[in-house]
Amino acid sequence: MQLHPTFEPVIPVVAECITPDTFAGKSVDQIKKMTVYHGNKEKPLGELFEVSDDNAGTITITGTVPNVKGIGKGMTAGSIVIEGDCGMHLGAQMKGGTITVKGTCADWAGAEMRGGEIFIQGDAGNCVGAAYRGSKSGMNKGLIVVKGNAGNEVGELMKKGIIVIEGDTGALTGCGMKGGTIFCYGHAGNRMGAFMERGSIVLYNELQLLPTFTHNAVYNPTWLRVFLLDLQKTTYSIPIKKAHIEGLYTRYNGDISELGKGEIFIFKE
Repeated sequence: MQLHPTFEPVIPVVAECITPDTFAGKSVDQIKKMTVYHGNKEKPLGELFEVSDDNAGTITITGTVPNVKGIGKGMTAGSIVIEGDCGMHLGAQMKGGTITVKGTCADWAGAEMRGGEIFIQGDAGNCVGAAYRGSKSGMNKGLIVVKGNAGNEVGELMKKGIIVIEGDTGALTGCGMKGGTIFCYGHAGNRMGAFMERGSIVLYNELQLLPTFTHNAVYNPTWLRVFLLDLQKTTYSIPIKKAHIEGLYTRYNGDISELGKGEIFIFKE
């Protein structure tokens, strides 16, 4: 199914109906009649998008939609491809399937996701894989790969899953983590891992850690080799080198102001 935006990207659009689950088994006419919110007005999807059936089995948005929110929210299967930029809450609370963004993505990508994969070729905003305000846990399964930079609070309160940021991250990456793994290949922002209880953060550049993290050991973690070998098998071309698999990492424990069972690994050689 192809969707081509026909509106000016000025007024925000909430389009949580754009998922393989809601499109499944429906005709083009039925899809055009689905409700979206253009500002504070309800409108049919067909008024904002040209809809055509290409029999490809994938929802393809053939344009840039930087102000369209909630694409893929709660999806359980199937695939979505966005050929430009997209708005907030992409793949939020999704449980399965894949989303590919060939541009940049706004805040809350993969927020509280429970499965599936999100691949962003450009930059991502704040709160990638994070918990919504007032929630007890963020991302709880799945994989998010960002080829560019990401904003603040990446993986905040995440419980399970993997986040890979190939560029830089903002402040409070892994804040309050309860589990899961975050990889950062660029430079990480301030207060990395603040209040984390469990989980792992793997860094490939030096960072001044909070004083509530204590040096533990320098070694090559067996579990990390397994993770990296599995990530190499994905189609996302993550920049994993042989040295990353076989080399040494400095391990720090923290945050000791909390449970203190989190760990930060900094690649050494």
